[in-house]
Amino acid sequence: MAEAAAMGKAGVIRQIDPAGMTLSLIMKTDVISIGMDEPLKAALDLCTNRGIRHLMVVNDEGALVGILTDRDIRYHLSPRLGTISENNSDRATLERRVHTVMARDVVTGTPDMSLGAAARKILHDRVGCLPVVDSGYRVVGVVTTSDFLLLMANAVPDHPPVPKLQKIIS
Repeated sequence: MAEAAAMGKAGVIRQIDPAGMTLSLIMKTDVISIGMDEPLKAALDLCTNRGIRHLMVVNDEGALVGILTDRDIRYHLSPRLGTISENNSDRATLERRVHTVMARDVVTGTPDMSLGAAARKILHDRVGCLPVVDSGYRVVGVVTTSDFLLLMANAVPDHPPVPKLQKIIS
């Protein structure tokens, strides 16, 4: 029987049995998203200010239409931004729209997906996060590889527990 992650006074997860657990028990629900017509500058600011690596891209109805990583953003911005060599063409890369660089084929999970199935999906598809969506494809949570590592680090009974981070870099 699966046990929910029990939080101690020090914010530590203890006595975790991942068998039978679902994504709904470990997913972060405070998901940061961005509209597909926003400029890359806005995406860069969100990632930098929030300390995150994955942005969910949603349409006007709030449905997931893509994902944008900090790596995608850096790849599509001019390397001369912020240098003495910067010119108007370099600054224009900040105005590119998110939909022109986002990944559209997003690997997703559902709240009732088992942790084992989710981990296998992340490994098979070689992704760093799994957006968790409802039946309308609206994002209700996200699980990252860091979340799985934290879960496993605290599942080992012969080691001291790892404090749950206030802010896990996603």
